Amino acid sequence: MDAAWTDGVELTPAARETLEASIVERYHAGEEACGYLVGPAEPGPLCDEVVPLVNVIGKMHARDPVRFPRGPRTAFAFSLSLFERAIRVGSDMGRPVKVLYHSHLDAGAHLGATDRAMFSQGVPPRNGRQGRLGRGPIAPLVFLVTGVGAEGILEHRAYRWKEGDFVSASLHL
Repeated sequence: MDAAWTDGVELTPAARETLEASIVERYHAGEEACGYLVGPAEPGPLCDEVVPLVNVIGKMHARDPVRFPRGPRTAFAFSLSLFERAIRVGSDMGRPVKVLYHSHLDAGAHLGATDRAMFSQGVPPRNGRQGRLGRGPIAPLVFLVTGVGAEGILEHRAYRWKEGDFVSASLHL
């Protein structure tokens, strides 16, 4: 399930500016940012469009805090059906979704156990039980994690799925 961009991606200056502004804005709203990056099929690594998604974990947590114990400062969720549709439409139009991004508030840009399980269609850790990786992502994607704090963007790190696990991917900003 590799594509030309899964080794790494490059953001245009405008896309980087939009991405970082959106992440900082969500930080000040007290929630993790999430969304995806799109670019032309050729050249493969280029991303020139940022599409923020609504983080709905706060609503989910308010409705059922037992099932969704984490709120928007430490977790994110979005409409998977809308994301899957964006993947299909983007592919058909020659502007594929290349990156799924999210932020970590007041923390580093690591791919946590929950992230790893969810992005690989596995089982996330819950109630003291260890999670497990799944069969892999739903599409050839790079996963961008951004650490953000009161002073702004702390760091960006990119990951990709390779041979049953997540490994670092190159990121050119």
